[in-house]
Amino acid sequence: MMRLGISKEIDWKYVGALLANESDKEQASFLKGFVKECNGWGTRLQVEYQLAVVNHLLTKDEKETLSMLSYKEEDK
Repeated sequence: MMRLGISKEIDWKYVGALLANESDKEQASFLKGFVKECNGWGTRLQVEYQLAVVNHLLTKDEKETLSMLSYKEEDK
């Protein structure tokens, strides 16, 4: 892999484990960067398609754990 100057394979499970142990601010910063990059791909449909494919690869428990990322508070 030679993407963005990275010449080694990235152990994404390890990166995820590191991120899980960071503060909420660091985790939010990561997610904001992820979303910003995805939104630069061109169309919302491309982003939705990619996230749908990722969703398909997650277990039911993993999806449940991540469900709070899309939780919206009701307007008052």
